[in-house]
Amino acid sequence: MTESRPNILLITTDQQRWDALALNAPGTDLRTPICDQLAAGGVNFTRAYSTCPVCIPARRTLLTGLHPSTHGLVGYQDGLEWNPPFTLPGLLARAGWQTALIGKLHLFPQRKRYGFETMIRTESPNDRWDSPIQTVNDWADALKAEGISHPNNLGINGNGRVARPWDQEERLHHTSWLADRAVDFLVKYRDPSCPYFLHLSFWAPHPPLIPPAAYWDRYHGKHQRKPIMGQWAPKFAQQPGGIADDSSIGPFDPREMDDAIAGYYGLINHIDDRIRFVLTRMFEYGSPRAKEPTLIIFTSDHGEMLGDHHLWRKSLPYEGSAHIPMFMAWRNMPGLRQGWSDELVGLEDVAATVLEACGQPIPDALAGEIESTSLLPILRGERPKVRERLFGECTGVGSHHYVIEGRYKYAWFTKTNEEQLFDLQEDPCEERDISGQTALLEPMRDHMAAHLAERKDRHYDRGALRPCANQPPRIFWENRFTEHRL
Repeated sequence: MTESRPNILLITTDQQRWDALALNAPGTDLRTPICDQLAAGGVNFTRAYSTCPVCIPARRTLLTGLHPSTHGLVGYQDGLEWNPPFTLPGLLARAGWQTALIGKLHLFPQRKRYGFETMIRTESPNDRWDSPIQTVNDWADALKAEGISHPNNLGINGNGRVARPWDQEERLHHTSWLADRAVDFLVKYRDPSCPYFLHLSFWAPHPPLIPPAAYWDRYHGKHQRKPIMGQWAPKFAQQPGGIADDSSIGPFDPREMDDAIAGYYGLINHIDDRIRFVLTRMFEYGSPRAKEPTLIIFTSDHGEMLGDHHLWRKSLPYEGSAHIPMFMAWRNMPGLRQGWSDELVGLEDVAATVLEACGQPIPDALAGEIESTSLLPILRGERPKVRERLFGECTGVGSHHYVIEGRYKYAWFTKTNEEQLFDLQEDPCEERDISGQTALLEPMRDHMAAHLAERKDRHYDRGALRPCANQPPRIFWENRFTEHRL
């Protein structure tokens, strides 16, 4: 194995927001010492985004380097078989890498390999063996051998805010089990004569919010985080009752949110500790693995609003939902330099980065389709401009398009033609919507109009646009809890 044929360890979490990594949020109660150490010793990308911040489209993008509008899915839709022109693991497998997936892929059908030679598939802690969409759950099958008939017999919602500790042994937890399977691959089942591409894909911190008891106890009733409330978020005289625990639009019960944050933090802390175990076994003293060139990439498919601005879950253009952690670290790869990068990057860029690191060109027939840009020059200490602006979109409860250029983020909500504009440099938590400032708004409208000019499925009518001007967007709160609005 040579430096031009490194191992690739791609670690992804699900629903982890940018500031849910302690390195990115000084003063936080959250503990992520291993990820912090890796990010600080590699390159930490401070402006990484999911260009369609919901599960399946984001994972398609990660596998191909294609923007959601190119690979054909711009919102959540399950049960669709996909035939991409190429995938990153497929290209590497043909070039001699041993490719393996352990964990969540969230593509259909579940045993379709999408370029992976080995697959351990488990989409979630919910066992849906009788569902035509998610019949496969290797983790749930393993728990049945332990006498556990259903892993989520607690009844905790897979999208909800209710949180409590996991009621089984920690070794059986979804996160622990995945890390153990990764170690099995690395030390027992891999082919040592060739490099590997291993995608270790954790479900957490996506709900159900059920961390092991030790991690629940660390944060429950002890963390200080409170949801961020922008000036534009609606004010309510009281907390309305009867909101479903998976509702994406609040307001929410403050006690419930305290529990949810504790569960969310506990899941992330647990992942961090299990990454430590995987890396310890990968690079053990005295093992030949310790000398192998290895590139480690960490990111998430999208974030989590976590109650900010009375919103929950993902799919939205806001920082809690679209801004994601991403760092790259390495072992035995001289010539790479540590640091922080504030370039605008997205999940698209993982594919081109890995291909260049592995000495594999993008096939000529695909060069015109891929929207991925290699970040390897940044790892080498160069300062290339990755892109001038980054575009994202997602259908759903708040169907939208967004664009970030420089310090500004512009969002257009397609169902209501409402607009918001934020200065991310002065206002990184998006507490003040400045879409009422026409001089700042117009250039962002120009970018969006040009971006959507060829789209047949979108009609961007500048005459119909409605700046929210620091008021609550109607798309979320029109005719909802109006009796409680001040």
